[in-house]
Amino acid sequence: MLTVRRAACRGIREWGDQRLAEVEVHAGDPGVPELLAYFREGPKGYQLVRVLANDARTEVDWYDNDMHDAFRDVTMQWFSGPSHLSDNDRRTFAEDVLNSDGVRSDLDLLFGRSGR
Repeated sequence: MLTVRRAACRGIREWGDQRLAEVEVHAGDPGVPELLAYFREGPKGYQLVRVLANDARTEVDWYDNDMHDAFRDVTMQWFSGPSHLSDNDRRTFAEDVLNSDGVRSDLDLLFGRSGR
């Protein structure tokens, strides 16, 4: 299971017909690249939709271009298969991100949930 060291909300992104919150995640595990976790607003709270690994080196790709192969979708790789408990790992990771550095309150503001 991944350890979340730091997380920060980067804003809302349109993905197809969905509005997703993009959260930058720094893992505490060596060798794990910077991650982008995407959450949607669901009936029971925020749901983790996908996780991208950012393999770009900032010395070369300083403009954060997500239109190339530096960003890989690792959702299925990390949260399914015999070495993972899939739903449990996914849920735990999502909660760790949401509980880190005020991310949940940032998402509440972005999705307009502050008064609910």
